[in-house]
Amino acid sequence: MRRLAPAAALILAACTAEAPPATADAACFGTRVLPYRDLVAEVIIPSGESCGSGSFQVVFTRGADTLETLSETRNGIVGFIGTADVDGDGRGEFIIATHTDDSSRTGTLYGYTEGAAGIARFPIAELAADQREGYVGQDRFGFGGADQFVRAYPRGSAGDTAWFAYSHGETRWTPIERPTWVR
Repeated sequence: MRRLAPAAALILAACTAEAPPATADAACFGTRVLPYRDLVAEVIIPSGESCGSGSFQVVFTRGADTLETLSETRNGIVGFIGTADVDGDGRGEFIIATHTDDSSRTGTLYGYTEGAAGIARFPIAELAADQREGYVGQDRFGFGGADQFVRAYPRGSAGDTAWFAYSHGETRWTPIERPTWVR
């Protein structure tokens, strides 16, 4: 794994933030806007929906032009929203993660990218069965540098944290040591 200069490490608050409480108000989210260069993704949870389940839309725009509106059904709370060039192609991928309070479920990762044919879903592999050992939910996500997508979760009663970096080329999560850029 290559070492990233501290100045290049992009740390999103969601990487170290606590998961939102499961009993949050139904208006817990609303809308978030996330740009990557000139492409903008607006994530919208319709008003009146429960924070724990329902739907969301991702509206992709460039300037005044709407390029695509994608709708998703969700079972979980939208927690992490981030963007980076995960696959190293010079275009940003947009990633949205949901989480649940159920330790037997990992939540869902939704990925989107822009290609020659427009905006498309960007598949992200699940954790392997052996990587879920001690899994209790509460995943945290972040980016270290332009193309390192990182996932962490506390391991039950062991008192430690499992750390993984996403390998797009291998479409899998790879165990890593705690990154030095994490505070």
